Amino acid sequence: MATPPAQGSILFQNLCVHCHGTKGEGNATIKAPPIAGLPDWYVVAQLQNFQLDRRGVHASDSEGQMMRAISKALTAQQIPEVAAHVTQLPRVTPPPANPNVDLARGRELYEERCMECHRYNGEGELVFRSPPLVSLPDWYLTAQLRKFQRGLRGAEIGDEYGKKMILSSSYVDDEALLQSLVAYLLTLQTPAAPPAKSGGFGED
Repeated sequence: MATPPAQGSILFQNLCVHCHGTKGEGNATIKAPPIAGLPDWYVVAQLQNFQLDRRGVHASDSEGQMMRAISKALTAQQIPEVAAHVTQLPRVTPPPANPNVDLARGRELYEERCMECHRYNGEGELVFRSPPLVSLPDWYLTAQLRKFQRGLRGAEIGDEYGKKMILSSSYVDDEALLQSLVAYLLTLQTPAAPPAKSGGFGED
């Protein structure tokens, strides 16, 4: 007898796949980001932010407003259930970024302003409530930085971590630097290959 799907899987199928895809891979056409593999604590926090009108409130944030409406269909018990399903989905690898940018400049900014919270590898940090940036495509990273800069995200009462991002995004003070930062973030998507053996004396 087949095992029935978990409640989180059912909720995901009913509420999330239409925008985020059956595997949580996202849909650039409708500006729905990939969510597969996001940590459950972050998914829970963002769904609660949408529910409690701490995100997706601004009239110019059409994608956020849609998510805010969808989140209100979930009960307090269902939020961690759907988050548990999302976090076990395999991450997707985004396409490479624009190569015609100054990666060194993007890396310098990341190390000065972003790495403390998002860590050296872009994997995020639970202690700081900083999400992983890996697996996110360039168009979404760019859009979110612009939303923080314009106060479309992070400005609502109660979103203390969003306010930190508003401050951090203010250091991205021109379009070229923004694109350089995003391109550098995409270099963090693929783990470094293990070093090859030297083949020296005494090694197989």
